[in-house]
Amino acid sequence: MAKTSKISVSLPGDVVADLDYLATRLGVSRSALISEFMGEAVSDMRRILEVIPPNPTPADLLRMRGQSEELVRQRVESLKGMSDDLFTRK
Repeated sequence: MAKTSKISVSLPGDVVADLDYLATRLGVSRSALISEFMGEAVSDMRRILEVIPPNPTPADLLRMRGQSEELVRQRVESLKGMSDDLFTRK
């Protein structure tokens, strides 16, 4: 398991309420829920930004758009698989 670090964040009350509801329904902690939601998204964003220079040219931005579209496509396919798992009766 990866080493974890504790941080403090401020979130709007409605977001916290939603997190509490989801965490309770899923039987996990808020930390686990946030880690799951943010883990891949933050990693994907970092991969995109690592290939863009600090002062991107229009060509750099076009290349980034293509890479980000592929990441979005992959994420949608992943979510489709998750919905199949969640809503398929066993």
